[in-house]
Amino acid sequence: MSEFPGPERTRSGRFFDRFTDPIAEMARDKIGQVEDKVRASVQAEIDTVSRAVRAKAVEVRPSALAFAAAALLTVLGVALLLGGAVVGLAHVVWWWLSFLLVGAAVILLAAGLAAWGRHNLPQPVRVTPLAPEPGVDEHVHPWAD
Repeated sequence: MSEFPGPERTRSGRFFDRFTDPIAEMARDKIGQVEDKVRASVQAEIDTVSRAVRAKAVEVRPSALAFAAAALLTVLGVALLLGGAVVGLAHVVWWWLSFLLVGAAVILLAAGLAAWGRHNLPQPVRVTPLAPEPGVDEHVHPWAD
């Protein structure tokens, strides 16, 4: 007979399990230890980076608040200057015309600044494909149709 009967398979399976089970258990333990070490290492790196970012944020916070306050006060100052320009021009022309003239001047100034900013943008890098060397044929796979 070429086939083993059922009980002999089970007996031989148990025989090899005596050798493989301890090795498999040691492998599981070692893999678990490696996973724990990698997890701890990654967590330590994450903690280090988060502490550094928090420290930098605390260090930069007063400057960021000062810049925000300066920006807000600058916007308010420009609004007051534009209001003063409208009131001053209203003494010479009708009030609605002074609003139109000051608004048009501000829009033209903004358009000029936008055009200047666009002109000074860095040029994009254009990638051109290399031409094949003369005398070198493209490699064609032998099974390609």
